[in-house]
Amino acid sequence: MPAGVVTPEAVLLELPTAGVATRTLARLVDLVLQLAVAFVLLLGAGAAISVGVAPELAILVVVVSTLLVVPITVEVVSRGRSPGKALFGLRVVDRDGSPSTPRQAVVRGAVAIIDTYLSLGFLALSVATATRDTQRPGDLASGTVVIRERTGRSTEVPVAFLPPPGLEGMVASLDVSALDDEDFSLVRSFLLRVEDLDPDQRLRLATELAEGIRRRTEQTVDGWVTAETWLVCVASAYQSRRGNLLADAALGLAPIAAPVAAPVVPPGLPR
Repeated sequence: MPAGVVTPEAVLLELPTAGVATRTLARLVDLVLQLAVAFVLLLGAGAAISVGVAPELAILVVVVSTLLVVPITVEVVSRGRSPGKALFGLRVVDRDGSPSTPRQAVVRGAVAIIDTYLSLGFLALSVATATRDTQRPGDLASGTVVIRERTGRSTEVPVAFLPPPGLEGMVASLDVSALDDEDFSLVRSFLLRVEDLDPDQRLRLATELAEGIRRRTEQTVDGWVTAETWLVCVASAYQSRRGNLLADAALGLAPIAAPVAAPVVPPGLPR
């Protein structure tokens, strides 16, 4: 747990990460489909060789297309859901719960050459089993996790935190570079569950969490801004730094968090 941040254990919400067994089955489905693609490409390569294309070049195109181009393209187009993952209700997302980016898909695909194909899946399986969020080396390198979408819990859906009205300038000026995905997860978890807390617990957790985040970011906070409002600004600034989720929300492609009603008594966040 990051130093200086008080964890709101009573409200902590983590992404529903997929298990190793489910990920393995999804990967096997994808591999079967890749073999089918390779077969079609080999037919095309045979035709190309017959008209004078060098056999080495034709085979190289088949291998690169099968192992890199096709899987990466599918992941980008499907927004993290390959056919195998879609079959088992899985999706690749960023560590903060936002949709994965094309860059992350490229990194995952490139590392798969080593952790999946060259090691026959042994490296991917070993590392995924040893990590808390069942991340293979490709996930660790790209900053992604594979989550279960069929959970029936709406709070587990990635949501966008828009700047509070009138505080857009504050959000734009916040320096959240000192925060990591775990810090954001704590803020996100609290903001999505505030309505479930009694007023005293809500006020205490908001104050402690906001002060911990403020110390990590070394920011000053105006006295009239409540702890909850400032945490919304932090969440919005962090997502804006990552870019993709807020952009999706602006296009109507991602849900937006409900406005957080500030507590009646402001916590008076310390300077």
